[in-house]
Amino acid sequence: MEAGNIIRVGSYIPPHCAPDAETGFITEIGPFWALGGTGAEVEVDIATGHVRVIRLVNVADGGQVINPEIAQTQISGAAIMQLGFTMYENMIFKDGRVRNASFTHYEIPSYRDIPLLENELIESADNRGPFGAKGLGESGTFAVSPAIANAVDDAVGVRLTELPITAEAVLRALRAAQPSEHRQ
Repeated sequence: MEAGNIIRVGSYIPPHCAPDAETGFITEIGPFWALGGTGAEVEVDIATGHVRVIRLVNVADGGQVINPEIAQTQISGAAIMQLGFTMYENMIFKDGRVRNASFTHYEIPSYRDIPLLENELIESADNRGPFGAKGLGESGTFAVSPAIANAVDDAVGVRLTELPITAEAVLRALRAAQPSEHRQ
């Protein structure tokens, strides 16, 4: 289906500026830099390649946290969303059409797939947001995938660089890592 022509392309590269010595702020860039990290604990079945995420530990900078309960929920929800993207969700296209367009064929995490979630909110003095608050949505997402992939690598010694991290992908990587005389 034609939708029109692209007539312009643009980008924004913020200038590199050192933080102010007194405040630590860099005022020339956007006001809400999402800062956070995630650690993951996994179990990997080397016979099947199945990965089970046991625990995710998320740390996020929320600026001045106005409502801690909602902030905790926001981080958990974002981490669960990214867990689905990391471990399950895969849109399959063929001839320009989505072939798994129903929840029967498009996997998302169920309640039993949700690992133990631990969240830590770090408060920072950032007065650029409302009442010093910062956005938290991205903070719970961007480190989940690499944390899980790193945990798999740490557990079984295979580096996966594509998502989703399926049992088939893990098993193929494990087999490829074996010396040829040990493959069956």
